Amino acid sequence: MWLKESSAGCCNIFQRLPEELQCFLPELYAELQRLQNLHRHSFVKNQRILNLAKTKNIKKTPRFVPICPCKFKKPIEVIHLDQKENTRTEQLAYPKARKLLVFKDEIKKLFPPNRIINLNRLIRKSLLSLYSRLANVQPPEEMQPIKKWDRAEWTKHLKKLRKLAKPKVAKPQPKIPNKRMPLQSMKRYKNLSRPVKRDVLEKPDWTLTHELKRYKATKRLMNLAKPLIRDTSMLYQELPIKIPQTVLKHKATKRTLDLSQPKARKTSPEISENPFAISPNALKAKASKRTKDLAEPKEYENTHIREDPFAISPAALKAKAKPRTLELAKPKK
Repeated sequence: MWLKESSAGCCNIFQRLPEELQCFLPELYAELQRLQNLHRHSFVKNQRILNLAKTKNIKKTPRFVPICPCKFKKPIEVIHLDQKENTRTEQLAYPKARKLLVFKDEIKKLFPPNRIINLNRLIRKSLLSLYSRLANVQPPEEMQPIKKWDRAEWTKHLKKLRKLAKPKVAKPQPKIPNKRMPLQSMKRYKNLSRPVKRDVLEKPDWTLTHELKRYKATKRLMNLAKPLIRDTSMLYQELPIKIPQTVLKHKATKRTLDLSQPKARKTSPEISENPFAISPNALKAKASKRTKDLAEPKEYENTHIREDPFAISPAALKAKAKPRTLELAKPKK
């Protein structure tokens, strides 16, 4: 699990594994070999079924494109956590590769090469460890001396500088082609722009022709030619207005007669003759107790005025004054 999370797809990873596992654990190797043989022979040897059982290599595009942390082509040596000599705490405690290389160059002349073996081991661990690799710790590069220019290179450089120092000259703008029509070909437009001249013919005098003498007007023309006479007799009527004979001869229908009669009221003949008379049902009715109580006149008592207005009520004698009332009752200083 730790190896999958820490490994990068673009970097070469070297993992320390034993070359021959059967030399270290022969019994375990034999047991695994036996189980593998049983597993192979348990399947039906059908090529089609075996091909169908293979998983399809579907490339799943991840949600986020993984970016390799390493910018330099340098291999990574995976150091497992179970190894005591290469724990994470010890790796972080190692000095940087740049400092170790500078220190190695300084003590090369002071100590023999046999004593620098331990320093070489530290440099190797610092360079190949995963943490220093992810931090992009690189060995120092040799400084290349700057090559001096010749006289020919200086003249070429100065020539370029003089060319760049000159002010830029703006390019002349191209002339826009004139799309106007020449005057010679504009005669037609001048002629078209003038107003149209029409010959006005004089109307001849009206004369009575032979066809007009023999023409006979139709009945429709004669009716249309007559002046429209409107009846103005209804505008000014004499009083009293005369009733037309058709109205006098008209007979009312049964529906009209029914509607003309007043509505019949269901009342006794005594009340209809004398509206102020008492109905016989009212004389027979008995008044209830509630009606009698309401009918009796009540005596008015004025409770707002006492017999002794200066008398103190018993409720006022029993009342206790509040602290706010006592505070307000004190005289002002």
